[in-house]
Amino acid sequence: MKDIGAVVLRSSSEYDVLPDSARCRQVLRDARSALRRLRLPGRNGNGRVSVIIPTYNRAQLLPRAIESVLRQTVADRCDIVVIDDGSTDDTPGVAARYGDRLQYIRQPHCGVSAARNAGIRASEGEFVAFLDTDDEWAPDKTERQLAALQRWPDAVLVTGRAIARYRDGRLRPHAVPSIQFDRPVDLAPLLFTENFMPTPTVMVRRRVLEDTELFREDLLRANDYHLWVDLACHGPGVYVDALVAYYDDDTPAGLSRDRDTCLEYKLATHRRLRRKLRYRPDCKPSWRRGMARTLAAMRDHAYRKGHYGAAVRYGLWSFWYAPARPKWEWRRLISAVGLCLLPRRCASSEVPAR
Repeated sequence: MKDIGAVVLRSSSEYDVLPDSARCRQVLRDARSALRRLRLPGRNGNGRVSVIIPTYNRAQLLPRAIESVLRQTVADRCDIVVIDDGSTDDTPGVAARYGDRLQYIRQPHCGVSAARNAGIRASEGEFVAFLDTDDEWAPDKTERQLAALQRWPDAVLVTGRAIARYRDGRLRPHAVPSIQFDRPVDLAPLLFTENFMPTPTVMVRRRVLEDTELFREDLLRANDYHLWVDLACHGPGVYVDALVAYYDDDTPAGLSRDRDTCLEYKLATHRRLRRKLRYRPDCKPSWRRGMARTLAAMRDHAYRKGHYGAAVRYGLWSFWYAPARPKWEWRRLISAVGLCLLPRRCASSEVPAR
């Protein structure tokens, strides 16, 4: 594949390896990609990073996020874009204190995905990075990731290690799958199984980002996961073996607080990812494992809450997607069936669709 200016040309052999149905879709996708790149703001390689910070009633947390960008070792290459998603607190006043050091955009309350998308469209950096108000970057995060993207021009994104912080002072490193660090790798098979890339760890190339659906505004949660998979279907990524971000895992009213809602949206997102398999049919086994893991998590959550009927249903669907499971999972399912058969113990639950 050759990149000539703004247009991507593939050799015929690259199309020949695709099935007939996928080949036509890929040709159309490449054509649309070429047309989009002709009008991208950052297509000329300005080397700058647009930092997208959505916020909604987080005036007390916003300064910490902004300051972590201003402390970057290459802060002079960062353009901060704060998108106020209809806040009713002092967010406008907080943003005003930074003057021309950031771009402030205010919009009606439409949700975090719409806010991020508005920031992407209003910015012009060659690279785009994301930061939420309850997150914070390590000082050399931008420098490390820019170096990786410049060293490997075929990489569409770069991510890195993160640490979860809790209000009681605990720290927990974010889990990382078995992966090759500091070199371009195919992230799609891993991402079709599970999201291991927290939002503040990711930096992407704008020219590739514009070829995606951006953040799905109909997904209130796990919208970043959907985008990461979309990006991974466009090319390799780099996982730098270094701490690049911190995120608060128990912020009041934070996006990850409501376990029930998070699992429901995670399942909905995973179902939607099935459509991406038309670009990566080789990743179907990974997608099925991901569905099985999500349903197993919902099974265990329902079991702990005493909703044994739901636990049985989620457990059965989980086994359908991935039958080869450890013995303890079979014991958990049998236990849920037994408790479900006891009088007044079977809680109703909607059966998840395939």
